[in-house]
Amino acid sequence: MNIPIPEDLEHRFQQHLPQLYQRALEAIALEAYKNCLMSAAEVQALLHLPSHLATDAFLKQNGAIRSLTLEDIQQDIQTLDRVLHDRSL
Repeated sequence: MNIPIPEDLEHRFQQHLPQLYQRALEAIALEAYKNCLMSAAEVQALLHLPSHLATDAFLKQNGAIRSLTLEDIQQDIQTLDRVLHDRSL
């Protein structure tokens, strides 16, 4: 997905593009989460957040509080299974 930006603004933004890109990605993730288009686990993966707790804190800090869905719980269980399996090796 590309977002068209006028060339003069793009040049002005050039040195700030990494931060602007991250903020835009966060805004998209928050909006998609609020509209039930993404699960918390998908937000975590998209934003490369280190844990469920970090994801939960990010969502809460940005006012994106939502009840857990069955999919969220299933993904959390899968993540825990994976982590526990990796630790046992």
